[in-house]
Amino acid sequence: MRIRFIAMLMATFFVVAIGVTQPRQGKPAVVAKAEDDFQLVKVADGVYAAIARPGGLASGNAGFVIGDEGVLIFDTFFTPAAMEELIGEIQALTKLPIKFAVNSHYHLDHTGGNQVLVARGVPIIAHDNVAQWQTTKNKRFLPTPEDLQKRRADAAKQMSETPEDQKEKRAQFERQVRRYDAMMTIKLTNPTVTFGSGVLRLYLGQREVVLSTLPGHTGGDVFAYVPDAKVVFTGDLGWSNTLPNLVDATVNDWIPTLDRILNQYPSAKFIPGHGNVAGPSEIKDFRDYLDDLRTRVKQGIADGLTVDQAKQQLKLPEKYKEFAFQNFATPNVEDMYKELKGTKQLQ
Repeated sequence: MRIRFIAMLMATFFVVAIGVTQPRQGKPAVVAKAEDDFQLVKVADGVYAAIARPGGLASGNAGFVIGDEGVLIFDTFFTPAAMEELIGEIQALTKLPIKFAVNSHYHLDHTGGNQVLVARGVPIIAHDNVAQWQTTKNKRFLPTPEDLQKRRADAAKQMSETPEDQKEKRAQFERQVRRYDAMMTIKLTNPTVTFGSGVLRLYLGQREVVLSTLPGHTGGDVFAYVPDAKVVFTGDLGWSNTLPNLVDATVNDWIPTLDRILNQYPSAKFIPGHGNVAGPSEIKDFRDYLDDLRTRVKQGIADGLTVDQAKQQLKLPEKYKEFAFQNFATPNVEDMYKELKGTKQLQ
């Protein structure tokens, strides 16, 4: 069952992480544009969210903060190409240097562009566990080069065999080719500075950014708060109108973490790991989804349901059926069941 869930996670990455890098010699490719991969949203003065577009190279959200002496980037997307595009957008807004970057957690859709910043000498800050997991656990999300080459060749062949007038079908294969080109450039790259507890205060001149770590999504999560703008970058501790993956999660820790964040920042704007820029109400809705999931599964266990019966019988409540990533609904039940039974093996 775990193998199927990992495959589903990979499929989700594939759906939301389509794109292209530089053309490979002898192979057709189309230059991607930033607007195809993410939407840049000004959240406050000098604070921007980069909201991943479905079908783009970014996959997970990112963002940045401009101070009077430099820039901080929060998360690095799924692919190096998307990270390069974000740097281009930053440079169009300011000539100040990029002083810091942050990985909210290790998952590949938030760290796949690390290599771009390391090559530029930008320190990447993360939780201690990210340095242990980034280049090991992420291998499950990244097929082998041989597998990617084969998939790319198959997609390119299908595209070449599709008549020009079947534009939608050709576009689908073109997106697949872009996806595999982008993925073949990823080199799993660790953060360069880590911490395990408490807070870390960074300064972009007069502007302060406060990094904190709390448990929930992976056991190695960091979020950022910009005090003068009242903006929180949650990483995947916060999802906006989107069902989460729980493959590494501990929901019993996650719910108190969200309660603490909402209590500490009651009037903040939130840049989530997935979904649109949110207010406290959207983060509360996500918190309530996790609580509802736990309650439903706990009752199912009390009623004697096996894990397979729980997955079949515990249906997603109507109020959450408009959330994105509906494919996570059933795996969420399985993960919650195993957490409550004490049999979940964190990946």
